[in-house]
Order: sequence, then C-alpha cells, then structure tokens
Amino acid sequence: MENQLEVFLNSLGEAERAGGRILHELTEQAESLELRELLKKAGHDEGYYAGELAAHVRRLGGTPSTKTGDFVEKVRAVGDFKGRLELLNRGQRWVVRKIGEQMASIGDARLRAFLSVMADGHDVNIGALEKALAAGLI
Repeated sequence: MENQLEVFLNSLGEAERAGGRILHELTEQAESLELRELLKKAGHDEGYYAGELAAHVRRLGGTPSTKTGDFVEKVRAVGDFKGRLELLNRGQRWVVRKIGEQMASIGDARLRAFLSVMADGHDVNIGALEKALAAGLI
C-alpha cells in the first residue's frame, strides 16, 4: 500500500520525466546554441532528479512509478515555442512549490537534503530560462 510520502515522491518523479521529455523536444527545436545548451542542461537535471527520486522511493521501501506525467501533452498543445517554454517554467515552479509545501513533514534527512538540492536546481533553471526569455533568445 502506498503511503503519502511515496505518492508525493512518485508524483514528482512523473513530473520530472515529463519535464525531461519536453526539454528534449524543445532542445531539438531551439534555434540558438545558447538556448539549446540551457535546455540540454535542464533536461539532464530532470533525468537525474527522476532517477534519484526513484532511488529514494526504493530506499524507503516503496515502488517507484514508471509513469510520465500528463504535462507532456499540455505543453505540446501550446501553439508556439515561447509559450511552451513559459508553460515549462510554470511546471518547474510547481515542483519547487510542492517540495516547499512538503519539506517540513519529511523526517528522512537524506531525502530532505536531496529535495532541497532539487528545488535549488529548479530555481537555477527557472532563472536561466527567464533570463533567456527576457533577453529575446527565444
């Protein structure tokens, strides 16, 4: 039976897999080398976080989800590249917000430390994408 922590971690993992898939697609569509590199790094982070989340779920006795979140289809449905990037950034903010909401209830120190790193990594990627959008790289 899944517990609340397992459900939470699996929902993050599903979101990370969705983000990774979208970032891969957007990287292939990006016109500038600078934007491609930014998106490639963010996509790498998403894959790393998804793997680490699965490892934590296993370590804590749960079963990692193998699903990919439905966010992929939501982003694909947006008509333009810039709009897809903006929606992706909102998804990144959702992850950071969800981690913040749950952090105080997580008793496992290793997991808390990882989630803190994950939230910080998302903040860096959000900021980099916002800067690229403001600079007109998109």
